[in-house]
Amino acid sequence: MTAPHVALFHVRTHRPRAAAGYQALLDSLNEAAVTAVEGLGWTASLHAAAEDPEAELRQASREADVVVILGGDDIEPGLYGQQDRRPRRSPYERRADRLQIAVIMDAVGAGRPLLGLCRGHQLLNVALGGSLLQHVPGHRGPGAEPFIPTTLDFAAVAPGLAPPALCTHHQAIDELGEGLVVLTRSGDGVIEAIAHETLPLLGVQWHPEHPLTAATQFGALLRAVHAGELMA
Repeated sequence: MTAPHVALFHVRTHRPRAAAGYQALLDSLNEAAVTAVEGLGWTASLHAAAEDPEAELRQASREADVVVILGGDDIEPGLYGQQDRRPRRSPYERRADRLQIAVIMDAVGAGRPLLGLCRGHQLLNVALGGSLLQHVPGHRGPGAEPFIPTTLDFAAVAPGLAPPALCTHHQAIDELGEGLVVLTRSGDGVIEAIAHETLPLLGVQWHPEHPLTAATQFGALLRAVHAGELMA
């Protein structure tokens, strides 16, 4: 039997020098995700939605056994019918938004297993007609270590999942997209995991691909999505 192939879609490989630290953080998460896939005995490919040709992105999605939308930048609020209301405004990645949503909808149409992490979790919701809270305090650490452990009901998300949930975000799901249900929330009510009523689709707001948890959490989520063992 051929090993499952996972296509992972991130935002970009190159950023301006001023954002080099942020890119290095994302690179470390993406590399840990690829390593975790390979640790399952599966194969992985990494695709930059802001940089790679559109035809290559779409083909990579259609050839995958599991599609993963990774973390990254804020999503342009016009995609869910709002103006920019963030207290601190960073640039949007509009091409990545558009093409990652196209990848999501292609996977949805084909019933292909789909997993979204942080930004990816939010994009799943936006792609299916939901909206976001543009600023949520208290879910990102200061300085060089931005990840905050968050207490969640892991048993409500996927089999074999164990803490900690390492969060770093300032946006979150507000109104749910069509067919989506909430699996668990943080103590202050932020939606931390979603699934679809009928499709093999899962989104989590935290970072299971963090190097400290990728081998266990990310692997468990991939197996659950691939096997359709979701709690919705």
